[in-house]
Amino acid sequence: MNESTVPPPAQPFLWLQRVKAMPYHGLLVFLGQILLLVLIPVFDQGGPTAPLQQVMVASLLSLLTLVFLGYRRLSLTLGIIGALALLWEWGNRDVTLQSRAPLIASLAATYVATAYLSVQYAFSANLRPSQRILCGAASFVMIGFVFAFAHGLVFALDLGRYNLSATLEAGRSQRYVDFLWLSFSTLTTAGFSDMSPVGSWPCAVAALEGLCGILYPATLIARITSMPAAGESEKGCW
Repeated sequence: MNESTVPPPAQPFLWLQRVKAMPYHGLLVFLGQILLLVLIPVFDQGGPTAPLQQVMVASLLSLLTLVFLGYRRLSLTLGIIGALALLWEWGNRDVTLQSRAPLIASLAATYVATAYLSVQYAFSANLRPSQRILCGAASFVMIGFVFAFAHGLVFALDLGRYNLSATLEAGRSQRYVDFLWLSFSTLTTAGFSDMSPVGSWPCAVAALEGLCGILYPATLIARITSMPAAGESEKGCW
C-alpha cells in the first residue's frame, strides 16, 4: 500500500487547537469580562453573597479564557473541581455563606489563576499589539474582581470593617455588590467613598489595589511601546 494514501492519524480535541489558534481570542476574553460586569445588576437579588447564576457565568467565562490562552488541562481540572462544588451547592437546601464556601473557593481559585495567566500572556513576547492591549485590558478587569473577593474575604473573616456612606440606605448590611463597587472604584483611583475600609487588613488590601491600579496600566503601556511587533499582519487579529 502506498504510504501517500495512508490517512493521517486522528487528532483528539482538534477544535480546541483551532480555538487556541483563533486570531481574535483576545477580543473574546475582553468581551467576556465586560459581559460579566453587565450581568451583575441582572442577576443581583439584593443578597449578601453573589447569586448562583453569577457564580456559574463567572466560572464558565474563566474556564473559556483558560482554553483561549492554551491551558486546556488546567481548564479541565478546574472545571471538574467547580462541578463538584456545584453539586455540593445543589445538595444543600439552605443557602448560607458556609454552604456556598466550596463553590466560592472554587471560583476564587479559577479566577485568580485566570487573572495571573492573562497578565502573564499580556506581557509575553512575540504577541500582536492588539492582542496585548485586549488581554491587558481584560486582565485589568479580572484584577478588579480578584480584589473584590479579597475585600469580601477580609469582611467575612472579621479582620476589619467596611463602613457604608451615610448617604446610602440606612441600616442595611454590606452586600457583595458593595465590595465590587469598592474594588473597581479603588482600582481605577476614582474613590467615590461610598464604602470605606476600616482596620489594618482592609486598608492594606485597598492600598495594594490602588498600587495595582496605577502601576499595572503604566507597566503595560511601557511594555507595549518597548516591544517590537510580532511580525504578523494586524489584519483580522481582533
